[in-house]
Amino acid sequence: MDLVIILILIAIICFFFRDYKHAVYFLGIIEILFRLIHFAKVHLKIDALTKLVDKYIPTSLFDIIAKYSTGLLYDILIWLLFACFVSWLVYLVRYFFKK
Repeated sequence: MDLVIILILIAIICFFFRDYKHAVYFLGIIEILFRLIHFAKVHLKIDALTKLVDKYIPTSLFDIIAKYSTGLLYDILIWLLFACFVSWLVYLVRYFFKK
């Protein structure tokens, strides 16, 4: 279900903004959000939060890809996600130096 939700959100972002940059920023935001939620889960040690996060929220986008693919498809998708993150980093560095 998590893969379907992520794909629908990416499609909505691409439909409304029609720009590769917005999709890349969205992937970066989602990745950071997943990692922050899991960081909070580990360090707050609240049982209800831990159960909720473990059940419904993946650790990262890489884990979602690993859950639904294997082999060559997995390798291709991982490298595509890696390329998106490199693009995201380039956009962030350019924005940083413009300001």
